Amino acid sequence: MNITLTGQVIQAKRYNMDGNKGAALYMTQKSDGTNEDLVGLEIMKLAAPYEVVEQLREHLPCNCEIVAQPVQGAGQKMSFKVLSIKPVTSGKPASNAA
Repeated sequence: MNITLTGQVIQAKRYNMDGNKGAALYMTQKSDGTNEDLVGLEIMKLAAPYEVVEQLREHLPCNCEIVAQPVQGAGQKMSFKVLSIKPVTSGKPASNAA
């Protein structure tokens, strides 16, 4: 099952270690207010293909529409892998939708 996220991507970072290539995207989302120890924006990290850095190089930071697949992450926690991403333009600030 894939999900669609819309939000502000603030950073794309890639790596190439011993032929293992990949990237990470960092996206902000407004806090839902349930964590009294958090103020400001939440930061979400998503795994992405290596090529996504070049795709976003001229756009970041920007609002993006992301299709992601839930995958098992470190420590048996849920993580997300980007399947597709496209910058979007809007007059309104980005929000996170699942």
